[in-house]
Amino acid sequence: MNILRRPKFWVRLVSVAAFLGAGWLLLVPRTAAYFVDDEGHPYDMSVLYSWDTSDQAMILPGGLFEDDDTGGRDGLVSMVRLGCGTAFTAGENEDGRPGDGQEACSEVETPRRFFGACLILLGSAGLWAAPRLPHLRFRMPWATRDSDS
Repeated sequence: MNILRRPKFWVRLVSVAAFLGAGWLLLVPRTAAYFVDDEGHPYDMSVLYSWDTSDQAMILPGGLFEDDDTGGRDGLVSMVRLGCGTAFTAGENEDGRPGDGQEACSEVETPRRFFGACLILLGSAGLWAAPRLPHLRFRMPWATRDSDS
């Protein structure tokens, strides 16, 4: 299938995919999994997407994660799993964590808000531009297409 023959269809398809991607980024709840250093600042962030989150704060041996940034630490490290909610709502216990909860959720949510807004703009521009594109389908009847010889 040649993309150039049906540009309206493909622009609309990409626009709908952009809206679906924006919906995923903005509306699906996130869980931030991170470690807390001695000063209480989060580091080594990772994001989990889930509707059923369990907020946990754990104290683990520092050598347990040898592949991560915590591998070189001796003693105990603090790991937190915190439900950050969606891009528009806060998690249930986000304000209950002193300092690091809001900082970690902000670090998780800021890029997703930005890319979600960009995808909404891309989808809107595509839906606005699709009706204005030329219709490039082949207009010659099937019976006369190959009869040039």
